[in-house]
Amino acid sequence: DYLALRTRAQLSTFAFDGKLTQGFTIVQDINLSIKKIGLSLRYALFDTDDYDNRQYVYERDVWLAYSIPAYYGVGVRSYILLRYRFSSKIDAWLRWAQTSLINQETIGSGNEKIEGNQRNDLKFQVRYKL
Repeated sequence: DYLALRTRAQLSTFAFDGKLTQGFTIVQDINLSIKKIGLSLRYALFDTDDYDNRQYVYERDVWLAYSIPAYYGVGVRSYILLRYRFSSKIDAWLRWAQTSLINQETIGSGNEKIEGNQRNDLKFQVRYKL
């Protein structure tokens, strides 16, 4: 009851103007729930020919937030989500996610362009129930 393992694989093809591209992702999730602690872990491998064949996969997030990032290129996406219940009125979440791309020198474009092949996201949230 406290441990759940989920594996997911998805594949897509995209044909436009005589060009055919493919993409896939393989995802492994581990979810633990022990007393006041909830822990969600993900490790995903993805390989897409281009952005037209990006893969969307839902990710667990902090309370009232959601995350459905686009996986594209060749790389790894992982995250850790920790929830701690201090009492019946106070909960806290901490989420760290990382995308690592292979054979790329930048991630994103425009104002969100990152020099390097890794992107890290960090979120922290506390909820107090009245």
